[in-house]
Amino acid sequence: AGTARFLFSSGSTSPSHASAVRMNRVAAYACSMVLRLIPVQRSLRKGHGSAGCLLLDTADTKDLQPSVIREMEQSRLYQLLQRRLPPLGWAVNYNVRMDLANDFIAGTTLGLICLAQTLAHANIATTHLTQGPYTAFMPTIIYALFGTSPHASVSSGAIAAILIADQLRGFPNIDDRTQLASLMALVSGCTLMLMGSCNLAFAVRFLSQPTLSGFTSGGAVLIMSGQIKNLLGLTDFPHTDSLAATVQEIYRRIEQVDSVALLFGVAMIALLEIFNQLKTYCKNKLKTYAVDNAILYCSLKRFSEMKEICVVIFGVLFGYITTQISPSGEEVTIVPTVGRLPSGLPAFSPPWDISAFAEFIAYPDHIKHLIVGGVSVALTSFLTTYATAKKVALQQGYQLDASQEMFALGAAGTVGSFFGAFSPSGSLSRTGLSADCGVKTQLAGLFAAGVVAMGMTYLTPALRYLPKSAIAAIILRSSYNLLDLDTPRSLAKFWRPKPQGGLKRDLVTWYTAFLCTLAFGVVWGIGLAVIFSVGMILYDATVPQAVVLGQVQTPGREWRDVDAWPDARTYHGILVFEFQGPLFFASAEFFQEELERCRMKAEASDDHSLSIVVISLESVHYLDSTAVRILEDVLTEWQKIGISCIISGAQNQVRLLIEEKLVRVRKEAGLPPLLDQTAFMITVNDAVDQARQRFAARQSHACGWARMHS
Repeated sequence: AGTARFLFSSGSTSPSHASAVRMNRVAAYACSMVLRLIPVQRSLRKGHGSAGCLLLDTADTKDLQPSVIREMEQSRLYQLLQRRLPPLGWAVNYNVRMDLANDFIAGTTLGLICLAQTLAHANIATTHLTQGPYTAFMPTIIYALFGTSPHASVSSGAIAAILIADQLRGFPNIDDRTQLASLMALVSGCTLMLMGSCNLAFAVRFLSQPTLSGFTSGGAVLIMSGQIKNLLGLTDFPHTDSLAATVQEIYRRIEQVDSVALLFGVAMIALLEIFNQLKTYCKNKLKTYAVDNAILYCSLKRFSEMKEICVVIFGVLFGYITTQISPSGEEVTIVPTVGRLPSGLPAFSPPWDISAFAEFIAYPDHIKHLIVGGVSVALTSFLTTYATAKKVALQQGYQLDASQEMFALGAAGTVGSFFGAFSPSGSLSRTGLSADCGVKTQLAGLFAAGVVAMGMTYLTPALRYLPKSAIAAIILRSSYNLLDLDTPRSLAKFWRPKPQGGLKRDLVTWYTAFLCTLAFGVVWGIGLAVIFSVGMILYDATVPQAVVLGQVQTPGREWRDVDAWPDARTYHGILVFEFQGPLFFASAEFFQEELERCRMKAEASDDHSLSIVVISLESVHYLDSTAVRILEDVLTEWQKIGISCIISGAQNQVRLLIEEKLVRVRKEAGLPPLLDQTAFMITVNDAVDQARQRFAARQSHACGWARMHS
């Protein structure tokens, strides 16, 4: 506004009326943009507004300056609160008439699905079944208040359940496992909240797609092996802490298999597969533009997505119908069922106020194990949650705040731990379903939590008839979807060296995560795969690619690696060297070794003595003092033996540092220049052209000198 005032007040000194008009328009636009940043109405003096301008008197400016500053501070505070509390944004603009019906229907649907899925996820986590619905209650509410994605369905998740079961496999008592799962949720929740507050969402980038795929595939095998006992109807099955122990115990009890439970479980698996095929069929039909009975196919597709609910209903009906009354008056089911479950909402209880806590903290190894497991659950659950939410956000056309998403998921886990929940996570299937159901805002999550609360209050008496083989069927079918064999199959097609476009490392990473998960557990599988991946990153940073370039006969005179392009042209007496990586203290010595190796190789293979070296730094985006010192030492030694150097492609920090250290500082010190060039923003083509001219001049000078002495 002050700039606009200055421009208009000095209009008499403007060179022309046209330029004054242009200045008028530019200043008016800039002033209007500044005022738009402050969402508060301001009183302006009448008569000072004209077409394309906005004027403020000096008196008005003085009067408004303190208030403008206060309003800007309030605006920043409001924006900060709006970032941490997204409802301040979407609740203010909520359209009840347009959005409420969609949020209610979608939230109700998601809540019903959560009731069925969370029971299965609690079974995967080897805790009490009620802990699954507890995770779909309070964490869902908290995420709706802090999350930035309206479509993310945060409750229990299969991947998080795998990690929880892996961390708790050393505790044979299910009560201890259930209590410690809530304590682990507190650890993982606080970890995510701290990382989100410090904007550390980038840390999960070390979990690559092959790592995630390998450990989920290995975890899926562990899940399926752990559910075979329920599918076979085996009772009084001891707690096992490894895949081999589980398989051995099942083989020992093979004669105790309940054929009725097995047949019912297989029938439920077949029913789930029918629903999946129905969903695929309806989706293919709806992809065609001129489809008849579109409403029918949409309804069938929506019905097929509630397959877990149907299995639970069929299971409860089967268990209730086949229940018999014993002579003592007790109900006896012909297949093992989940039994009685406590009804009602979870009570507030600190996660450390448990019977197992005193015994737990007595062993430092247990505390270390809990912290490591909690951090692993935190990072993995956030990665899966954010990846699924990001995918839907791109489809729906809005952006997510990664740090706020991390904070929201951490807050959901932290608060949920005080209400008997384990670590929450997002779900790919439910998140995609929320988009299909037409979710508009995070209010749908509150409706889903309400449905879960009603289910826990009124439906738990009926769930005691649910056969365990029905839950096993749900888990086995969903775990099969987690078994990703397409990734290693596709990576195996690229089993060749990296310079030839190979992906050997990704395949080794996948098998590392998969096999280590099966052999040592999920956390070891993730950890070793991440260590391998980070090790490869460090190796690439310290030993990057260093190549000799040649000119290929294509438009633009491109320069390529002579090893990959044997027909590339090189010039006598000139070496073109490219370093393809960061040039810092860890890679500087390797840079020197490779540069000298290529120089000696070029001198041995060329009839003419090497005269000029062109160093391409197009791929070097960082340079430190160690690398500059080594480069200066190399160029000094070359100068003694008559080899000059031209640097091309240096950009930003690299170019400025080279000009300062190797040119300006040496010139001020009265030292001879180390670089045979005056300009640094040049391409490889320009550098080679200069080198050829200087090489030709040196050759002609050498010939003239030889004739004079002859």
